[in-house]
Parts: sequence; structure tokens; C-alpha cells
Amino acid sequence: MIFDGADGLTEEQRNPRTPPARLVTVRSLSASFKGLVRVICIVVESSPGVALVQDIYDEVGKTRQIRVLVEGKLEVAQKYMLIGSLTEKTDPNGKELMLATSQALNINSLDIKEYKQALELEERITRAMGR
Repeated sequence: MIFDGADGLTEEQRNPRTPPARLVTVRSLSASFKGLVRVICIVVESSPGVALVQDIYDEVGKTRQIRVLVEGKLEVAQKYMLIGSLTEKTDPNGKELMLATSQALNINSLDIKEYKQALELEERITRAMGR
């Protein structure tokens, strides 16, 4: 153990690493989910600060939509990878699950099919290595 003189903890012990955002489908999200998530989506509606997006990573016919809180404005009909945490908005009609984004990456040029294949290959390699 390395002592820093203050409390005997190294910086790594005081600031544990944040786990990476998990790639999920919108229909698999729930209010009980903890941690950061990654969603691959297309923008359906957008105004400054908020957008309605539809999942494009899920199976055809099973996709869902979710409202996202963003800084700035997302472009309609553009593909994005959104990273953020889930929050619930309460209104007179009930509770609405929303994604508060910390990063919005335009991925229009990304081939989703190849991306899925790469993720599946990564998963197979990880299993084969026994991790």
C-alpha cells in the first residue's frame, strides 16, 4: 500500500473506476436499473434540451422509444450513441422513464450490422478466455 500522508489511501482507492456504460435496448430499461447505459438510436423528434429517440439496436418490430435529456439539440433522422443514466419524470399522467445523457455521439457512418458482429466476437473471445 502506498501512503499519501493524509489517510493512507492511494488515489485509485479513493476514486474507484467507474464501470463502462452497458449497451442496452430501450425495451430492456427499467427505473430500477443502476449505472450508465449506452443506447444506439435514431432521433424522431428534437428540441433544445430534449429529444425523442427510437432504438435501432433492437430486433425489428420490437423497438421502443424514450425521451432523452441532452445538452443542445440532436438532429432529426440522425443516428446517435447516447451514454447516460436513467431518471424518472413524474407528471399528472404518471411516471415517465427518461435518459439523462452525458455524451451524445453522432454515428451516422457506423455500420450497425458490423458493430453487432464485433460485439458478438468480443463476447465469444471473453467466454473462451474464461473470464
